[in-house]
Amino acid sequence: MTITPGSVLFLDTNILIYALTEHPRFGRWCDDLLTRISRGEVKGHISVIVLNELLYKLVIGEVAQKARISLNQVAHYIKRQPGLLANLEAYEVVAEVETGYRLQVSAVTRETFTLARQLMAEYHLLSNDALHLAVMRERNIGNLVTNDADFERVSNIRVWKPEELTDFSSW
Repeated sequence: MTITPGSVLFLDTNILIYALTEHPRFGRWCDDLLTRISRGEVKGHISVIVLNELLYKLVIGEVAQKARISLNQVAHYIKRQPGLLANLEAYEVVAEVETGYRLQVSAVTRETFTLARQLMAEYHLLSNDALHLAVMRERNIGNLVTNDADFERVSNIRVWKPEELTDFSSW
């Protein structure tokens, strides 16, 4: 199955990561999806939580690469040398995502959080995933693009995974 024109989609952070880092298996599909969103063929939604997760992951990766340390060492390393957070490319990349792809960025309110807490308990999701789902519910979005299997146990949404859609000519 393919994502049809006019579809309204919520994008999980991993989709943006795959596109931006040119992931060898999923990068092309995710980049093509962002192109479709940019052209207005489909409507893409994210939340400030997605932007925050994206920024965090890009910062951690960039600092690890520059300092030549493992990802699990980065947080401690930054705490000792906070100046490492100055002048990172990750800031510009996230700013481009925030404004450059015609993505609708939703806020997270106290009501969103309350709903997320309920969804977290109901579907056994981690807190940020529950926040994604709460934003989807508030915006009446039934399609989620993710590579996270945890969402497969959520009722009333369609989960689109990059590995399911490999024939780019059918877009």
